[in-house]
Amino acid sequence: MRSVGLRPAQHSADVVVFAPFAGPLYGGEGQAGGAELQSYHLALWLAGSGLRVRHIVEGAGPMRPPEGIEVVLLGPDVHRRGLPRRRAILRALREADGLVYVQRSAGIATGFVGMFARATGRRAIFSASSDGDFTRDRTTMGQMGGSLEQRRVRMQYRIGLRSVHAVVAQTQHQAELARKSFGLDPKVIRSFCGVAQDTEETREAFLWIGSLTDVKDPLAFLGLVERLPDVHFWMVAHSHATRWQHLAAEVRSRAARLPNLELLPRQPREELLDRYTRAIAIVNTSVFEGFPNTFLEAWARGTPAVSLRIDPDGVIGRHRLGAVAGGSLEGAAQMIRLFAEDPAAARAAGEAGRRYIERTHAPEVVGPQWVALVNGLMVRST
Repeated sequence: MRSVGLRPAQHSADVVVFAPFAGPLYGGEGQAGGAELQSYHLALWLAGSGLRVRHIVEGAGPMRPPEGIEVVLLGPDVHRRGLPRRRAILRALREADGLVYVQRSAGIATGFVGMFARATGRRAIFSASSDGDFTRDRTTMGQMGGSLEQRRVRMQYRIGLRSVHAVVAQTQHQAELARKSFGLDPKVIRSFCGVAQDTEETREAFLWIGSLTDVKDPLAFLGLVERLPDVHFWMVAHSHATRWQHLAAEVRSRAARLPNLELLPRQPREELLDRYTRAIAIVNTSVFEGFPNTFLEAWARGTPAVSLRIDPDGVIGRHRLGAVAGGSLEGAAQMIRLFAEDPAAARAAGEAGRRYIERTHAPEVVGPQWVALVNGLMVRST
């Protein structure tokens, strides 16, 4: 166990962010997902606001945290089950030594962070990353991949929800789910996303990004590709480490027979952002989400969304940021065809996306809300 950053470990931090898989965003090996990206943006904003920030992550490769953030590395025992894992997490929480702890995404760590904060007189915040974080439906839990379908994990998570001092939801819909399912009263703070510089890149293809898991429904995307043989598609996909291997194999087998589809592996962040810029639209086929980072990063680059099912808080329809097909593959295919044949329509929806991001998700809009929440809890912790 070691700390990497500016301040020696004996000095307390104001805020500790617990998001173990965010290590690659600090220069470690591997790839980080959307929830981890949001935790990184949060840590950056809090540090830039003058707070002392530590981020607990798994360690793999040299870390290069930016000024103002100290990285605390979880020990290797975190990958073991039972007592060694618990000790590794609690050791990192103690070493980070914060006044306020922010833990993101439903799971066993929610319980550890919440109970640790209560036992030591600190404050804790749970930050949701999916509508599934507030479900009681066992099938939905199994689709998430966070082991909430296992009774012991579910119990730890719910104990954590009862232990934390504040809950943050991404959308009003998510907050309503939390109220109905768990009697919580979350604060809604939108996800971070800054508007990217406008470019004159040629729009080349329709882009799908995600894991080859049930909840992302990649087979529905292949159904769209098959319906539109003269339209070019990109599919940036990665397999789950332990589950859904049959689904991944089926996706690869079908994709190999589709000449209008490029199946691509998980890509470095800069390359992925470039694909957003060159995409005609982002395509989403998920069964449920939170507020997808793929939507945000597409809109930030003037790229509209075509969503098979989801529309978080109705923003796509209300702000004309693309199209929602209501679960109809035929309807989604029609909208893809429209954007492929009418660049002006795609451009108008993309420009609306830029305006929406600037008004609602820009760091200078979202960040102060987090600072106010954290500062309020810090006052109560002293």
